[in-house]
Amino acid sequence: MEKSIKSASKLRSISRNFKITTVILLFLLTAIRLALYFYFPGSEIISDKVFLSVVFCIVTYLWIQEVRDYYYLLALNKNLEEMHEQLERSEVETIASLIKTEEAKDLSTSGHSERVTKISLAIAEEMQLSDEVKKSISRAGILHDIGKINISDAILFKEEELTDAEWEIIRSHPEEAARILEPLKFLSKERDIILDHHERYDGKGYPRGLKGDEISIEAAILAVADTFDAMNFVRPYRDALGEKEIIVELAASRGKQHSPKVVDVFLELLEKRPELWKTYE
Repeated sequence: MEKSIKSASKLRSISRNFKITTVILLFLLTAIRLALYFYFPGSEIISDKVFLSVVFCIVTYLWIQEVRDYYYLLALNKNLEEMHEQLERSEVETIASLIKTEEAKDLSTSGHSERVTKISLAIAEEMQLSDEVKKSISRAGILHDIGKINISDAILFKEEELTDAEWEIIRSHPEEAARILEPLKFLSKERDIILDHHERYDGKGYPRGLKGDEISIEAAILAVADTFDAMNFVRPYRDALGEKEIIVELAASRGKQHSPKVVDVFLELLEKRPELWKTYE
C-alpha cells in the first residue's frame, strides 16, 4: 500500500512538472507571436497556420495528459480501496478466529456467532436494508461475543444457576467488547451495535438502558437473532426449546425485550425459510 501511495505521489509530481513546462512553452510561443505581430507586422517567420497548429498540439497534449492521469489515479484509488478492504477483512477474521476458538471449548456455544450472523443477515435482507448496513450487521454478528474472551470459563460454562455477582460479570461483556474494539476505528459502527445488542425495547436492558428507537435497527436485529439462537440451541443449564415454544416466546417479547417490527419480520421469515431453524451448516 505504501509503495502504491509513493507511486501516485511520484506520478502527480512528474505530471505537474510536465504541465507547468508545457504551459510555459505555450506562454512563450504566444508572447513571441504577439511580439512579431506588433513589432514586425506582416512577418511570416511564424505563420498563423503554424502557430495555431502548435497551440492545438500543446492543448491536445495537456488534455491527453489530464485524461491519462485521471484514469490512472482512478485505477490506483480502486486498488488502494481494495487493499484497505482486504486489510480490514483480515483484521476482522483474526478476531473472529479468537471467538471461534472460545466457542469451540463447549458444544453449547460452538458456531453461535456464525449462526447469529446468518440469521441477522436474513432479517436485514427481508427488511431490504442497504448493503452498507448488512455489512455492519455481518461484522457485528461475528464479533458480538468478543467481550466474553476475558470471562472465566467456569462462569461461561457453569451448569448451575449463576450468582448475582457472576451475572454482573456476564453482563459486562458488551462493554468489554467495546473496549477491545476501540482501537479499530473502522469498526466504530460495529462497536456501537455490539455495545447495544443486550438493550431492551422497554428500557430494561444493559449496559446503557436504551429504550425503543434509541436502539439502532442493527442492534435490534442482532438482539433477536442472538435470543433466537440461545433458545434454539442446547445450553449447559437446559435443552433447546421446541419450535412452537420459541415462536410463543418471540411473540411475547414484542415491545418488551425486542423491537416489534423486527420480531414480526423474523416470525414471517421463519415460515418462509424453515432452514433457519437448523443449528448446523
